[in-house]
Amino acid sequence: MDFDCWTGLRIEGKSYIVAEKIHYKEKTSDDVWTEYGLITTDNNARTWLSISDGGLSCSLSTAAVGSKPPRGYRLHDSGTQVVTGVWGDTDASVGDEAKYEQYESADGTATFFVENWSGTKSCSAGRKIAAADIAADETSTVARLRNLTFSMKQVLSKAAGYVAIIFGVFCVLSLFDGVTDLDARSWHSFRSFVGVPYALHESLSDAPYYTEEQDEGGARIYTAQMDAGTVALDLIEGLDGEVQDVTLDTVDAEVALVLRSRMEIAHIVPAPDGTTRIVLTDVRAPSAPIPIPPPAETYRDRDAVLLRYAALVRSGNERGRTAVVAEDEAASPIPTPTPTAAPVTPAPTESVPPTTDGTPRRNLHLAN
Repeated sequence: MDFDCWTGLRIEGKSYIVAEKIHYKEKTSDDVWTEYGLITTDNNARTWLSISDGGLSCSLSTAAVGSKPPRGYRLHDSGTQVVTGVWGDTDASVGDEAKYEQYESADGTATFFVENWSGTKSCSAGRKIAAADIAADETSTVARLRNLTFSMKQVLSKAAGYVAIIFGVFCVLSLFDGVTDLDARSWHSFRSFVGVPYALHESLSDAPYYTEEQDEGGARIYTAQMDAGTVALDLIEGLDGEVQDVTLDTVDAEVALVLRSRMEIAHIVPAPDGTTRIVLTDVRAPSAPIPIPPPAETYRDRDAVLLRYAALVRSGNERGRTAVVAEDEAASPIPTPTPTAAPVTPAPTESVPPTTDGTPRRNLHLAN
């Protein structure tokens, strides 16, 4: 006599549904038995059907209040039960063990069962029933509905597991810099880890000092009240230095900085009034108002200063923009005058206003 989970049973004329099934074995002998956790259409409270000896011994019980058997009951059996198989909606696992005591009334028709699961006691009271009073109910539509519900529960449990894994990674990243909240860099690292890197258009949209204009031919247009060099530095910082190349390009007889990320290209074009226009195109776009430049290896005018700055940002260097300025100045040695040469008065140079962070403002002359 054996029944599958989520099938209908009729016991003494009452309908039940098998919600869980557990196989047990006595630890010190070869005795085995099966317990079925039954539910009804009214509620999910378990009724336990215990079958042993191939159906020669059957009992039906429910949870009992108290841990002591009724007066007049005697100890019929005791030992340690080991779980050898589990199915359905159950908390039991293969290998679980519990000490048990089985009591019976004087006439042997009523039962009282005590289980001790690692210090937690559970008790049930019931009665013995005839195997002939147990029959499968093949017409139960409720059982099929329960089966579908359980299957959906399993799918949702797996989905919850994936969410838990992602959340765990998120928590690890939140502690990466020793803080409880993710900073921008850690959040960007997390997005790169899951395959959704931070994009140029997000950096432009998130910053309050960029104004988005009307799109042109599929390209996103932004304006900024600052020079092109500062915009390039800001975008490099916004992407944590994750740029593929920075070059100089000529568009309509004007020189523009071209910053290329994995998925987007930003043409940074200075305006005569000191503002800057940013034209953002997708590298997969079939057409754009400004031609998409060729691959990086074919560029003729790569901006070495900005590329060095991107490398510093990627490495987590905290010296800021002054580090690149210092390297740039160190790379250009001051010529030593000869004794016979007449002193040369240097031509006046136009002063460059500092940026808000105190570092020199870098315009298009950032390129070598």
